[in-house]
Order: sequence, then structure tokens, then C-alpha cells
Amino acid sequence: MKYVRSVLAVAAGYAAMVAILRFFAPARSEGMNYFLLSATCIAAASLLGGLVTAFIAEGHEFAHAAGLGFVMIVMSIVSMREAGAATPGWYETSVAGCGPMAALLGAAIRLLLKPRGRNSAGDTASPVS
Repeated sequence: MKYVRSVLAVAAGYAAMVAILRFFAPARSEGMNYFLLSATCIAAASLLGGLVTAFIAEGHEFAHAAGLGFVMIVMSIVSMREAGAATPGWYETSVAGCGPMAALLGAAIRLLLKPRGRNSAGDTASPVS
């Protein structure tokens, strides 16, 4: 069951990322403005995808976000192969590099938002001085 949850966490994060990109991605065109706006949208969607993945995983958040990053790299390679010479290779390479980092940042945000454990007295655990 643990492995099923892991696969579902990565799949849900990727699905959330794709849904965000479908809704907010700019219309396909040429030029630097399109590439910068698209890269920004991909980074934001990757961050939210990493957050969703880490939220569903409920443990080993960074490992699951890294799994999402691996899926992004594979899909970026597939995209490069399909696009051929239509778009510059640096764009897909930057997406493959920035996407996984943004997903890991999303997992870090999830860890910051994650509630802390409680001790036997019911008080929140405080850091050791």
C-alpha cells in the first residue's frame, strides 16, 4: 500500500502541474517573451506540483518530489524529441533543470507547513536549547 501511495503522490503532482499549465500557459508563439513567460509558468506549476506530491506522500517528501522531478526530466526529453528544431534546445533543457528544483522547493514548503508532533503532555514539541 505504501508503494501505491508513492506512485499516486507523484502522479497527482504531475497531473496538478499539467492542469495548471493547461489553464495558465501562454499561447504558443515565438520570441523571448513567450519563452520567459512559459518558463515562469512551468516553474510555478512545478512548485505547486511538488507541494501536492509532498502533501499526498505524507513522508519522505523530498524523495517523492525528486520522483516528480525525474518524471519532468523524462517528459522534457520526450518533448525535445517531438519538437525537433521547432524550438531551441536550451528551452527544454532549462525546463528540465528548473522544474525539478521548483518541485523540491514545493516539498520544502510542505515541510514548513507540516504540523509538528506533540509530546505525551499534549504540548507542542519545543526545540532543545
